[in-house]
Amino acid sequence: MRNVKTKITFLLLCSVLMVNVSSNSILGVKSGDWIRYDFQETFSSVGERWQTIEFLSVVGTEATIRVTIHMSPAIEMNQTETSDLSSSDNFQVVFFGVRVYLIPSNLGVGVPVYLGEFGNQTIAGEATGIVAGANRRLLYANFSQSGSLYTFYWDKQTGVLVEGTMTIGTVFKAVLTAATNMWSAEFVWWPWVIIIIILACGIIVSRKNISQKLRRKPSAPSHS
Repeated sequence: MRNVKTKITFLLLCSVLMVNVSSNSILGVKSGDWIRYDFQETFSSVGERWQTIEFLSVVGTEATIRVTIHMSPAIEMNQTETSDLSSSDNFQVVFFGVRVYLIPSNLGVGVPVYLGEFGNQTIAGEATGIVAGANRRLLYANFSQSGSLYTFYWDKQTGVLVEGTMTIGTVFKAVLTAATNMWSAEFVWWPWVIIIIILACGIIVSRKNISQKLRRKPSAPSHS
């Protein structure tokens, strides 16, 4: 009987561990999601540059991703690859590998995460920020490698990169979220309240002036 209880306890512990591992590996993105990034780079004379990452198919820990890179009005490149976050799969996009652009969702502080060419790094903390017009909960990691300083911010719920920077001496590179369909921009109500109050005050003042003019008695004509 004691051996049976021991086996049951062991199986339950294994199940809990398997659930924890799988939950850390589940992607927060879904098929049809996309996110667009703008690029910034020191000393760059190139015009507008952006990159769109589309998730064509998402099954478990595996995602088929289409990347569109716009380098100038005349240069636009596309590539489609599949990456499995439970493996060491990685492919290069602008500035960083795809494993920087997508990590498992809902990771916790202190948890290691695989970032492709940067190996395993640790989630340093959580923060809140406005991304593509919405207030989002973010995870971040910062570290140095080969003389360069890196800082990455990910949306906690989806695991997508929302900001990435690299600094080495006077050289600076950044990837910044420009737009996405994964969340909606929040409605900012307070400017409209101010406008409504101003309009209401204007209407009240105008009505008061008109009422005063109507109440004035016309002056009697003078006789010479």
